[in-house]
Amino acid sequence: MARPAALLLLLALCVPPQVAQSEPPVWAAGPMRIGVGDRLTVLAGGDWVPLATRAERAGFRPDYLQIWLTRGWRASWVPREGLRDLAERGITPVFVHYFFGDEISRERILEEREEWHASLRRMARVARHAGEALVVLEPEFNIDPPAGETATVDWPGFAEEVRAALRVVRAEAPGLKVGICAGDFFPDRNLEVLDAMADELDFLAFQEMRGSTDPVAGRVGYLRVGAEAVRFARYLRERFGKPILLAYVAVSSHGRDWERRQRDAIRDLVAARGALREQGVFGVIYFQLQDDPEHRGYFGPAERAFGLIDARGRAKPAFSEFLRLLEQPGASPARPDRSARPTRPH
Repeated sequence: MARPAALLLLLALCVPPQVAQSEPPVWAAGPMRIGVGDRLTVLAGGDWVPLATRAERAGFRPDYLQIWLTRGWRASWVPREGLRDLAERGITPVFVHYFFGDEISRERILEEREEWHASLRRMARVARHAGEALVVLEPEFNIDPPAGETATVDWPGFAEEVRAALRVVRAEAPGLKVGICAGDFFPDRNLEVLDAMADELDFLAFQEMRGSTDPVAGRVGYLRVGAEAVRFARYLRERFGKPILLAYVAVSSHGRDWERRQRDAIRDLVAARGALREQGVFGVIYFQLQDDPEHRGYFGPAERAFGLIDARGRAKPAFSEFLRLLEQPGASPARPDRSARPTRPH
């Protein structure tokens, strides 16, 4: 039988480290910030218009506007005048660098490190012209790797690779706030690989995605997006003690009765707003303001219906729930355009 002292030591080794909580930095303090994505401009009525304009004409001004930069992204996606327009509106851009996509692994990083760093360097040079900006590195880095390859969460060297990526970005734009984004892949809580370097990040981020095509869509509580987000945020806060960004919430309306389910999921998010702030979440971004009929990814056809507004400009039931999220105490005030109705944004 183990002695009491040895038993206590054994129990201590089994408990995840509890990081001392500190006051958030100024940029992450105050009311929770709300944003939308996923690009600088969208197609509306046959014309490309700023996403910020489409949002404001629909009845709100986001605090954050998220811009996804995938492998091979083009400078035309982030023109300097577009970033200057955001600054003039008081909107902070959030650049999501998604170089590896769903195929991130030890092997891919080692093989493509030079190209990855070149893309990061280009992004940082663009982002430094935006004034205040956030950068989210490699979302869902903790995803299962391609067959026969090594997951990042099982590779101790991943921490050093993230550290090197931070050096690349900060060498070009030291003023950027940079974090990395995990997927909330229930029930896994497996981010120990970041323990060695989390202190060097400005924040940690995570996501919540739902769709009818997900193999686990029938799981009890699947649409309790807010409740699940609170649980994952608590895990991040207790383990790492960093400011937290809910980098993207995405609930597809694809499928029978899924417009209602999308609405209910966003309603659950609204109900969790206070609890999320208590866990250190300084911002929440909804993935896509508008449907993208060309979008592809894990969710198959459901990828084309993540928007709060459909491709024709019709507001889905979830849109009014999203506006309630903005109306919570401390949120940025809406600045409606009286010439446009919420159901017919231009």
